[in-house]
Amino acid sequence: MTNLYWPVYKNLEKEVIRLSEYVHFDDNQLSTYSAKIAELLIRCSIEIESISKDLYFRLGGPRSYDRDLYFDTDCIQLIENKWILSKKKVIVAAPNFFFQKDDNKVLTPLYKANRRGTSGADWKKAYQAIKHNRVGYLPKGSIKNLVRALAALYLLNIYFKDETYDLEKDSKATNLPINMGSDIFAIKIHKGAGFDEKGNISKNDDFDECVYLIKIKKDSQEKLKLANQKEKEARDELFSSHPKIKAWFLTNKIEDYRGDNFLLDVLGREKYYEILRQAAMPNIGVWESIEYKAILNKNSI
Repeated sequence: MTNLYWPVYKNLEKEVIRLSEYVHFDDNQLSTYSAKIAELLIRCSIEIESISKDLYFRLGGPRSYDRDLYFDTDCIQLIENKWILSKKKVIVAAPNFFFQKDDNKVLTPLYKANRRGTSGADWKKAYQAIKHNRVGYLPKGSIKNLVRALAALYLLNIYFKDETYDLEKDSKATNLPINMGSDIFAIKIHKGAGFDEKGNISKNDDFDECVYLIKIKKDSQEKLKLANQKEKEARDELFSSHPKIKAWFLTNKIEDYRGDNFLLDVLGREKYYEILRQAAMPNIGVWESIEYKAILNKNSI
């Protein structure tokens, strides 16, 4: 899909980078403000209004015939309900941005962006204030609010583009550009600890923070399913036929076992993991042939 918002975003990004050549962007400068910074903040926010409305309709949001749609409580709220973008993290990665505090280096720019009034995101409150009274609220046109508004626009652009990346056999997405075309920001990619037979990745604690996730391609899922089944059958056979397991059952009943891992306790750690490796060996070739893709994290798995 053609993204008319991305070129505008990139122009805004260039202007912010140019600004950072004259004003030192660090933790002590966050409250620095000017008419130019306020202008950039307004332009970012106008783009956020437009792109959030386009995303709202793409997600099936109904049109309102008795009033105008609000970009925050209507549009971003629906986006939030679908994709939980309030938790998605954007990393400030520009080499000439010298933020040291974690709160300024790792942002959640759409947190509270779906709310209005005093409970809304700071950058959004600043935009509304400056839009209605530029002279009175010029100090809200600060570096802090500008960077967060730009990060929000960056994140919405990524979801608007909705691109899938072919990783081939790169299960860790080492070649996936985490900046997604930005010269300022980067994203988190969820890599998980394994995959189920449907190709879905196991969720780590940071799942909701990640913008992209790794998934097994559909044509590789059948290979994976077959490999998992064969490995399970091999494990079951090796475990059940082992002399130590047979000997244990001669004098014990399984209902009397009170441990956490019966096979590990009976066989011992060395033998237990040796069997796991032995069962997995025939499928090494299958695992090496599995191909992957990176997709947007839409909170759908």
